[in-house]
Amino acid sequence: MGPAMLQRRDGRAPPVLDRHSNSQNHDFNGPRVRRYAIFFPQFHQVSVNDLAWGHGFTDWALVAVANAFDYWTRRSPACGFYDLTNANDVQTQFDVAAVAGLDGFGLYHYYFTDGPELNAVERYLHKSQPPPGFQYFFIWANENWSRRWAGRNTEILKTVPSAPGRKEISGHVRYLKPYMESGSYTTIGNKPMFVMYRPDVFRDPAVTVALYRDEFARAGIDPSIGYFAKNVPDAAYSSIFDFCYVFEPRAFMNSFGVRKNRIAGELFRKVLRLLSNERAEMVSELAVRLLNRGARRYSFTSFLAYFSSDDRKALLRSLKCPVQNVLTCGWNNAPRYRQRFTEVEVPTPKQFSEMLELSLGDDGCSGTLPLLCNAWNEWSEGAAIEPCMYLGDGLLRSFVSNSMVPRDGPSLKGLDEHLCEGASKARGRAVQ
Repeated sequence: MGPAMLQRRDGRAPPVLDRHSNSQNHDFNGPRVRRYAIFFPQFHQVSVNDLAWGHGFTDWALVAVANAFDYWTRRSPACGFYDLTNANDVQTQFDVAAVAGLDGFGLYHYYFTDGPELNAVERYLHKSQPPPGFQYFFIWANENWSRRWAGRNTEILKTVPSAPGRKEISGHVRYLKPYMESGSYTTIGNKPMFVMYRPDVFRDPAVTVALYRDEFARAGIDPSIGYFAKNVPDAAYSSIFDFCYVFEPRAFMNSFGVRKNRIAGELFRKVLRLLSNERAEMVSELAVRLLNRGARRYSFTSFLAYFSSDDRKALLRSLKCPVQNVLTCGWNNAPRYRQRFTEVEVPTPKQFSEMLELSLGDDGCSGTLPLLCNAWNEWSEGAAIEPCMYLGDGLLRSFVSNSMVPRDGPSLKGLDEHLCEGASKARGRAVQ
């Protein structure tokens, strides 16, 4: 069987996927759709965080404080807090996920004007391979780092250029090349996947994406480049990219009030592009404060109603490129925003299975693209299917299951069994 091909709605030459026919998300009547989870790498010390938040800071500090002062329902990884500069800890993360049945990670990748950041997992992957059959691809989290969530609006810590030139893009491509040529890097029709988190950061997204394609070609790489759609206005970028992920629960949270207005969204983005980075951060924070004057709480029942709604189906139909879903395991950013937190209730395993079934039965999605879950381990935002000391492993089991039988019963494996299997695999690989 040759590589799957992609059918676009805008008449452009097809890249490498197939939006319809055999590539639909009909997992249980055909080939299994690959399951990936987003990997959050912010669990090791770096100098920029030392300077901004104090020596030794990692996102574990936020999780620990939230647990200690009961800002939320307590949660933390069953294996305890880990350090991703420790190769054994990285191995264990990959092995636990592989043993549980995940097919890979979509790894958040941070790259700024001065190069990569928080890249301990990438350094590990440069020297080592994940478990056999387990793959990964990069999701470039292309947004500035600031101290916005701490109320210091104008302090930019790290900058993503709004109009990167060839030199900057060429350096980034050189950094990405050895990963994309690795046998463990995810490809679609022999083309490595690469996702840009925020096209709107760029002054002219079409120009920037075209420059990236050109520099990839100069480096001998022909990637499929995708992006995350987080609101209705983001659909406009679908003519630029090869594929799209509808990023939940962000798209859900942006489906209320003025946030879903396409014209308002475009005008706001145009204003931000005219401002300096510091001014743009300040205006963005003021907008967030006006829209979020207190805590926002959403039940998972309301999320499921949205997930199958006509409005969401209309969003998928408006996208001109192949699309896949990003599923959510809940969201709670109280560790960062305290009283101004936003929460999407953690689903029960049965509710997660219902969401999975809706996604797999959606003929608007391309089953050639891996199905993503947000996230494996974004603990400081309350989004993790990694086995949890307090909440268990039911969501992880539901995600990897090939059965639609609700999984609300006792865990098939205890947490210790998950960890022991993963750690055993890691030790075995370490001595080979």
